[in-house]
Parts: sequence; structure tokens; C-alpha cells
Amino acid sequence: MRAKIKTFSIIIVFAILLLTGLLSYQDYGLSTDEEACHFRAVVTAKYISETVGLKVTFPDTIPAMADYSDRDHGVLFDLVAYGLERLLGLQDSKQIFIFKHLLTFLVFFAGLIAFYQLVTRRLKDWRWGLLGAVMLFLSPRLFADAFYNAKDLVFMVTYLIAMSTASSLFEKPTLGRTLVHGLATAVAIATRVMGIVLIPATIFFLLLPQKRIYIAPEPWSRRLGRIAAYLAVSLVLTILFWPMLWSNPLENFAAAFQSLSRFERWSKEVLLMGRFYLSTDLPWYFSLVWIALTTPLLYLGLFLAGLADWLRRVLIQQKLRFWQQSEALADTFFQALFWGPLVSVVIFNSVLYDGWRQLYFIYPAFLIIALTGLQTLSQMFNGKKLIWNVILAGIVTLSLGSTAIWMFRAHPLQNVYFNTLASSDWRSQYDLDYWGLANRAALEAIVASDPSEQILIAEISAASVSESFRILEPQDRARLSLIPFDSVANSAAAAPQQPLYVFNNYKRQKDPDILDRDPAYVRFYEKKVAGETILTVYQWVGPSNEVHP
Repeated sequence: MRAKIKTFSIIIVFAILLLTGLLSYQDYGLSTDEEACHFRAVVTAKYISETVGLKVTFPDTIPAMADYSDRDHGVLFDLVAYGLERLLGLQDSKQIFIFKHLLTFLVFFAGLIAFYQLVTRRLKDWRWGLLGAVMLFLSPRLFADAFYNAKDLVFMVTYLIAMSTASSLFEKPTLGRTLVHGLATAVAIATRVMGIVLIPATIFFLLLPQKRIYIAPEPWSRRLGRIAAYLAVSLVLTILFWPMLWSNPLENFAAAFQSLSRFERWSKEVLLMGRFYLSTDLPWYFSLVWIALTTPLLYLGLFLAGLADWLRRVLIQQKLRFWQQSEALADTFFQALFWGPLVSVVIFNSVLYDGWRQLYFIYPAFLIIALTGLQTLSQMFNGKKLIWNVILAGIVTLSLGSTAIWMFRAHPLQNVYFNTLASSDWRSQYDLDYWGLANRAALEAIVASDPSEQILIAEISAASVSESFRILEPQDRARLSLIPFDSVANSAAAAPQQPLYVFNNYKRQKDPDILDRDPAYVRFYEKKVAGETILTVYQWVGPSNEVHP
């Protein structure tokens, strides 16, 4: 009976998660990175076809790999997506990007399954695994990114899968599990160079003294042989999965690591707590603040409980000999995978974009630490009054339910989630819709209400409107043209004959209400999330205050 309940529960929960994604993937706008990721895949596909002698035709505008400045990014997922796109014969940009949104979500769904397995293995109960999958799913910013972020979100999933294979390997180090973990490591590295941290972390934990209660001691020759096999599989498959490395693996990898560890090509202003910082000169606490503000409060509290419990066990009970107990060993591995990248970002003064999306890959480690905290709290109440367990379960249920309701109401703009620590007046304190996802609905509102053959679009912030054209219907995007705002601003003589709409998503805009003070413009469209304005579109009405047809 219990086995049937377990099977039924797992199927129902994952079916709901999958169905939610399948009903949602067509709703999202086009993020600022998607066109660049697609182009990178085409450049790589051209390089592969030329290298292996395939007879595949590419446009003349596609540069050679050696001449492409963004060749140092991992491209594995984008390359697979492009291959499927060619196989299915997708031609129109809207078809291509909607299809890729589906693929990205399916990768995320695979990550949910991997996280379920990882949590179940660590906490020894499938119910904890299901709760972990639900908590990962009900992480608003990551849920939204699960449809359009083919870099950070996909890397998070590959890193998560490698965490799971590493955990399995540490639990029972066999040759088969070693090879599987090597494969998972290679996929993570070929997705983003930061995946390289998995190699030293894995080797370190495999070299720990073999005095664990769950495994018999083994000779050094076997352990070193296993490490050699892991390294060989990881390195060979990384080269295979990352075509940029083919011509000169060592030199090209070193160049990519040096470039991406401090990505100075992206030197722009970002907004945090009302202050603008240059991305190349961020305060050390930048990532910590973003994590604290954009993670549900329940998860933050449980993480602190898990961290405190780990410190108690490792420092007091094990006297730093965490390798002698399987749970402490696993939790130390998760702590290392969470804190290691955070510390390295500070040490290397890494360039970070708006928010902490480049560090999303540490989030599964964060969540599993939080889940160990929740398990510890639940065990503390065992044998005591039932009311405390009921209260704990009620707090978790109410928190998850309120997060789910927030996500439903904000759909499809969960990417601007803030918890209550962020207070109000978000637009003057933080970067909001830096992906430009709200542009799609605004553009659709414009083309639906304005019958003009040609419509001019401008922007007074870093709204990335032109990228959003490509997810509209072909006949709609043909009517739109992007022009520089400076060419028409504050000048009646330069007023266009066609209708003009100006976008402001407040990104890097230090005077957000500038057009509200200009009588030549009226508000045409406004998008709010949780009562906070994240996008305003103004229509030019001219000196006579008459709306153009």
C-alpha cells in the first residue's frame, strides 16, 4: 500500500509541475540574451560543419569561429537546440524562440527530477525529495528563467545533475558511477566554464581518508585509478562537447576561463539599494544582498537553520572530521559548492550583471541546505507536543502557497520577484525587468490598437525593445521600427509622421519620470507586478496634444 501511495504521489506531483510548464512556455517574452545565444550556436554549427566536412549551407553573414568575439562561451545546449530547429525546419523567429522556451523548460524539468533524487538520497525519504522539487519549482525568479534563460538556468541544471552524480559516487564509489559523474562534469563545463570547479571538488572528496562508516577502506591504487578515469572522461568529453577547444584545447580553455572569470567586456551600471555601481567595481556584498532580497523568506530561514546545524555537527560533534560520517560529508560538499563560488566572486572581483543570475547554479546547494535545516527542526519536535509539528507544517504550507499565488498573479513576469525585505518603490532601488520580458505584451498592445502601416518605437532606458520584435507575428514586427529617442525628444520640428511610442523600463534611467513632465507625451501602457510599475510606454501626442492616428 505504501509503495502505491509513493508511486501515485510522485507521478501526480511531477505531472502537475510538467503540465504547468507546458501550459506556460508560450507566454514569455524574448530575453536580451536569446538572440546572441542563437547566433553563437549558428557560428559553432558552421565551424563544426567546416571542420568535419559536412555539406551544410549557412548565410554569408555568419563569421568564422576565429573572428567571433563571443566564442569563449559554452554552447552545448544552444547547439543541440539549433540542431533540432534545423531538423524540424523552423524558419520564423517566433517559432524558433518559442520552441527553445519549451526545450529550456524541459531541461529545467529534468533538473527537478535530479533534485528530487539528490534530496531523497541525502534525507533518506522520498517525501523530502518531493518537497525539494516543489520548493525549487516555487522559486519565482528561477521559474521564469526556466523558459528563456539558456545560459544561467541551463547551467544550474547541469551543475545540479553533476552534484547528484557526485553524491552518488561518494556514497558508493564504483567505476560506473565515476564515468557517469565524469560525463555530467563535462556537460556542465561545456555549458559554462565555471563548471570546472566540480573537478577539484570531486578529487578532494575522493581523496579524503577512507574511514567512513558506509564504505570499506580500499587501496590507494584503486582510488587513484578512479580519479584518473574521472579526469580522463571529464577532459575528453569537455573537449568533444565544446568545439571551440578542438583546435587548441589547453590554450583556448585558459583564454575562456580568464575572459569569463572577469567579463570586462560587459562594463555597465547596475542598480542596488538606490545606488548605481559599475559592473566592474561592485561591492563585495552585491550577490548576498540580491540572494537575500529575491529568495522566499521561508527558504532563507531554513537555510540559516541548516547552516547552523551543519556547523554544530562538524565543529562540535565531528571535530572537523566530517568525512567520518556520510551525512556530514555530503553536507560539507553542498556547503562547499554554495560558498565556494560566492567567495571566488569576491576574491576575483568578478563582473556580475543585473542581479545574481550568474550564480543561480549555487541555488540547488542552497535549497538542500535549507531542507536539512527543515528536517532538523522537524526532528527537534519529535516526541514533543503535536502542536509544534502542526505549526511547522502550517508555516511551510502557507509560505509555499503564498509564493505560488504570487507567481500566478505575476505570470509571466515572475522574474521581478522580491520578498518583503525589499520594501517598496522597487524601480528606484533595483534593476527590475532587465531581461525586457514585459516588452512583448506592450508591443502586442500597440499593434492591436494602432492600425498604422508603420509604427516608430523608441526607448529612454535600456529596455532592449528591438530584440522583442522577433517574438511577435511576422506581419506585426514588419510594421515596427526602432529609432533613437534623441532624434525626436523635445523637438516638435523633428516630430515623426508615423505614431511614436517610447518605452521606459527604468533600467539605467536616472530620471524615471522624465516623460511624465513632458506635455508632448501621454501614458499609453503600464505594466505592474505586485503593485510596482516595471514598464511604462508613452505615446507621442505632439504640441497640439492631439494623438496621431
